[in-house]
Amino acid sequence: MPAYYDEKTKSWYCKFNYIDWNGKRRQKMKRGFSKKIDAKDWEHRFIVALKYDSKTTIGTITETFLQEIAPRRRCTTIRNYNNAIKNYINPYFRDLPLGELSEKHIIEWQNRLLSSNMADTYMHEIDTIFRTVFKFGARRCKLSANPFDGIEKIGRTRAQTMQFWTLDQYRQFIALIDDPVKHMAFQLLYYTGIRLGELMPLTAADADTTTGMLHITKSLQRINRQDVITPPKTGKGTRDIIMPRFLCNELIEYKKRLYGCDDDTRLFTMSKCALYYPMKKYSQLAGVPRIRLHDLRHSHVALLIEYNVSPLVIADRLGHESIEVTLGTYGHLYPNKQQEIADILDNL
Repeated sequence: MPAYYDEKTKSWYCKFNYIDWNGKRRQKMKRGFSKKIDAKDWEHRFIVALKYDSKTTIGTITETFLQEIAPRRRCTTIRNYNNAIKNYINPYFRDLPLGELSEKHIIEWQNRLLSSNMADTYMHEIDTIFRTVFKFGARRCKLSANPFDGIEKIGRTRAQTMQFWTLDQYRQFIALIDDPVKHMAFQLLYYTGIRLGELMPLTAADADTTTGMLHITKSLQRINRQDVITPPKTGKGTRDIIMPRFLCNELIEYKKRLYGCDDDTRLFTMSKCALYYPMKKYSQLAGVPRIRLHDLRHSHVALLIEYNVSPLVIADRLGHESIEVTLGTYGHLYPNKQQEIADILDNL
């Protein structure tokens, strides 16, 4: 189990062959260790992790878990998992074999979290992540018993409040926005229902005013004080949205204001925060309820429902994975439509 020194980076690395779970011979390399012993220890733990059983430690399980989900989750999600595991799970359970985790261990751990000043919503998130990691490890280690069964979750979920503006309320608000950049941003959010993260990386080519198509192919996330472009939130998030003609005309005039505008020019170079203050200020001046920026997406859906657009079309426009997501989120906006349906059937 040799380790090697890289003169260029002044650090140690390990490089070795192993047999994967398919029986294929593969090679692994890991760089960036400050000490030789750390490189050798990492190689040892990697090899041990290939042989899962009840004695596999929770530290090994969490490391494998993070490696495997990294390509499948958004950067912000991975960051949340990393923080929870590094700061609140591994410090207590890193060296504990997964098969030895007991109800007593979990309850004592939960009580430590409860005695801290942690927010209830974050506490609930950490508890959920630990349960997810255990299920992942239990499948690998072929464990049937789950010590989390019967133990209540701690904390509470984030309240999912939904507010929206009617078309008249939105018009009262937007009439006061005289800044052309912010005006265009609010128009796109309200009349297309895109997410704020989908708005920020839009380029001139993405907003095709000739065909009337808004191409949603990416999302902007703020990670470690840097803008990071990622795929949309869901698999169906990559989509084309047909814009109304008046919105295309506004975009044509808006693009003329952008210096040297070409296909790659970003439509909005401001930060997300630049829209928070005017949202608060002008909703108050307009005398309309104060709502969140994300509620403009809900307002768009409420507008479509008011004009009898089907849930299937709305799901496609919003980029939801399935119509069940749409109905689960906006089903409460449909009750008034039920009587309309009954009246239509009565008049057949």
